[in-house]
Amino acid sequence: MTSKPPPPTPATTGPHALFTLWAREHGIRFPKLIPAYLPPAGLGIISTSEITGPSITRQGKTNIVAPGEVIAFTPTSLLLTRENVEDFSPGCGIGRLFGGKRGGGEGLSSHAGFAAAIAREARLLKGGDGGNKWREWMDVWPREEEFGISMPIMWSLEECALLPPSTLRLLEEQKEKFKRDYKMVSEKGFEFSKEEYMWAWIVGLSSLFLQRIHSWKITRWTKFYVLVNTRTLFYKPPLPAYTDLPREDCMALCPFIDYFNHSDDGVLPPSPTIPPQTQLFVTYGCHSNDFLLIEYGFTLPLAKNKWDEVSITPLLLPLLSEEHKRVLASEGFLGEYAFDKEAFCFRTLAAVRLLLIQHPEADASWRKLAAWKDFLAGRDDGERERWAVEERLLGFLRRIEEIGGDALAKVEGLGREGVKEVVRMRWGQVLKMASDVRGNMLGEDGEGRGGRSRLCF
Repeated sequence: MTSKPPPPTPATTGPHALFTLWAREHGIRFPKLIPAYLPPAGLGIISTSEITGPSITRQGKTNIVAPGEVIAFTPTSLLLTRENVEDFSPGCGIGRLFGGKRGGGEGLSSHAGFAAAIAREARLLKGGDGGNKWREWMDVWPREEEFGISMPIMWSLEECALLPPSTLRLLEEQKEKFKRDYKMVSEKGFEFSKEEYMWAWIVGLSSLFLQRIHSWKITRWTKFYVLVNTRTLFYKPPLPAYTDLPREDCMALCPFIDYFNHSDDGVLPPSPTIPPQTQLFVTYGCHSNDFLLIEYGFTLPLAKNKWDEVSITPLLLPLLSEEHKRVLASEGFLGEYAFDKEAFCFRTLAAVRLLLIQHPEADASWRKLAAWKDFLAGRDDGERERWAVEERLLGFLRRIEEIGGDALAKVEGLGREGVKEVVRMRWGQVLKMASDVRGNMLGEDGEGRGGRSRLCF
């Protein structure tokens, strides 16, 4: 029998208490919310009293919907944006270093610039300069030692090597981005260490996108599209300066809203009202646990993440010849191969089926290529190639299980128990999904397929 987690404990002392006082003094409204410790998840937001949902009244043939209560509101003036980065870090000169329009030069990205401003202010605060207007907010951000276990970008190479290939691929992409950003800010003459900048960069790593922004508030009847991540907001306000900015540069940091944790089911509980002592969530978007781990330093249980999947791109892509890649690219099917809790995605089926054609661009292969395109278009059910395709798919599952078994054997040699737990947890999820997919492919008897599965390697 699984024991219930301990009840939430309101964060009414220390830095979080000082921050909530500062927030209210500066116009942030959260009349029925409070930050709370929620073991084992850490900090989050809970309701202190019942929050009323929307009401619906009938007028003739029309339903009139009245919005529910405002749950949280942060004034735009308190956001850390491209417009006010000089207010956040006076004298930093970052405002003039930002890149401009899409394709418009080698200026700093928003992420790189915000991280530089944060690292600069953190160093000043350590040196005894307590004049930052946002200091109480900065004091509740996670410290470097807290990121050291949860964020793989701060792990050693030995520790990173034991992550699943799907996780490691995202980590390598993230490392390249950090490397570019740090090189650029270093060349601008900022005086902080790589470690100081990495902490600030992680603080600004996550993002939120509000497609229609009327104000920085969350109500019980929120209708705009929201993707919320740990510390920062990714948004595009109706300002001329943002018109041609790349999507990844439309970023801001937002006090208090960053307390909300993630759920894959949406912004708030589905009931008409929210009872007291209820944790409130926002959604960070439709993300796999690999993405959540690399970007935000946590994962959800399999049962609570309907978007989880395992990328096999690192395994499948090297098997494709240049011919295969050209044909797949021409049809929009190059890359992004994965399986979820039930089956391989259609993109994977398309690539594996094309692998059965040794030279897809050869004149002699035109009939096979035409049949493959008919499969993509839904004019052919692909039953003729089904067994050969499934042999190869089962081979991918077996290869993942081999890598996982090796990683789980080696993980015991690591020194940090927290890292061990993360590696075991993610591999456990990956192997469970692989097992479930195999079961769905083979059926109850488990007979009759995959006998030559290693042909795909």
